[in-house]
Amino acid sequence: MDFSSRIGLPQGDKCTPDGIGTGSPRPVIAVTMATSRQGTAVVRHLSKSGIFEIRAIARSPFSKQAMNLAKLPNVNVVKGDLLEAETLESAFSGVYGIFGNTTPTKGWVLGRGSMVRDYEIAQGKNLIDAVKNHAHSGALKHFIFSSVCKPKDPLKSDPAPGHFTSKWSIEEYILINGLKQISTIIRPVSYFENFDTNLPGVQISKTVFPGVVDKDKVWQTIAVDDVGQWVKAVFKNPKMFLGESINIAGEELTGMEMAALWQKIKSTGTQSVQYSMVPRKIMNLIEHDIGLMANWIERAGYGADLKKLRILANELDITITSLSSWLREKDSLNNSTKMSNVSDLRSRFIPVT
Repeated sequence: MDFSSRIGLPQGDKCTPDGIGTGSPRPVIAVTMATSRQGTAVVRHLSKSGIFEIRAIARSPFSKQAMNLAKLPNVNVVKGDLLEAETLESAFSGVYGIFGNTTPTKGWVLGRGSMVRDYEIAQGKNLIDAVKNHAHSGALKHFIFSSVCKPKDPLKSDPAPGHFTSKWSIEEYILINGLKQISTIIRPVSYFENFDTNLPGVQISKTVFPGVVDKDKVWQTIAVDDVGQWVKAVFKNPKMFLGESINIAGEELTGMEMAALWQKIKSTGTQSVQYSMVPRKIMNLIEHDIGLMANWIERAGYGADLKKLRILANELDITITSLSSWLREKDSLNNSTKMSNVSDLRSRFIPVT
């Protein structure tokens, strides 16, 4: 059952994880793919909560990203790889909760693109098998799997992109392994961060806001950081979320509405911002699965209920990030970077008097 139907539960149905209290050790949460976008957001929010110990799992625990995570309070980085099942056994040992996150991205190949369904399925199988082993041991109490939002119109879902169906297949594997009662499925929509690219022709500029769907089609999106907020809330309130699934999003706008937001932020005066859709033929050639995804969004659409999500977010002290605030922060960071670059040039080439 989709959790959206249960919004409005009384406060008494909320709780904190078993074992949290004065003098009690903090529950340990293992986060897979900790240096990925989602993983990093989850680690940071769990760290800020102050009530968990976080075991950040990374293939390269001495990478720059992993070392940055290791500097956060209550975070311990350990080696683990979703394609090496034996590493998960030790990484999950003794944990209270697990955040599971898989990826279809294997590396770009001409004619195939970068997304490989079987690559993600292999990760999911290893992940769920390890979760099942540790659930039987008795220590593991809560497993969160990050999937992808189900369609607004299920009758128009086919054909769905491979990097969607891979996650939905992993959801089914969770169920057939009898793990529903200790599991929560969160299903994010497209990321705001997908607009933040350096690829020629798909860059946000003063006059262009790019996208992959038609300008008049509604497109649900979310900030990656919000995934971290929702995961923290789910782990803090297990009785509300165990055995449930929830589609999550932050905005529901057309391409034209997104461009209008950007124009307001940039204040370009008489110069208007245009929404530019990446031509579908080019998208299909470069990354076929993204082209398939764009067709799916236009036809079936993401099915998150923004109205109910905002009610639930308010109950859980989640601040949903708006696209406007995300764009303002991006613009501010870009301006700061430019100023920093100018200062650097001056220090190099302007003599000190």
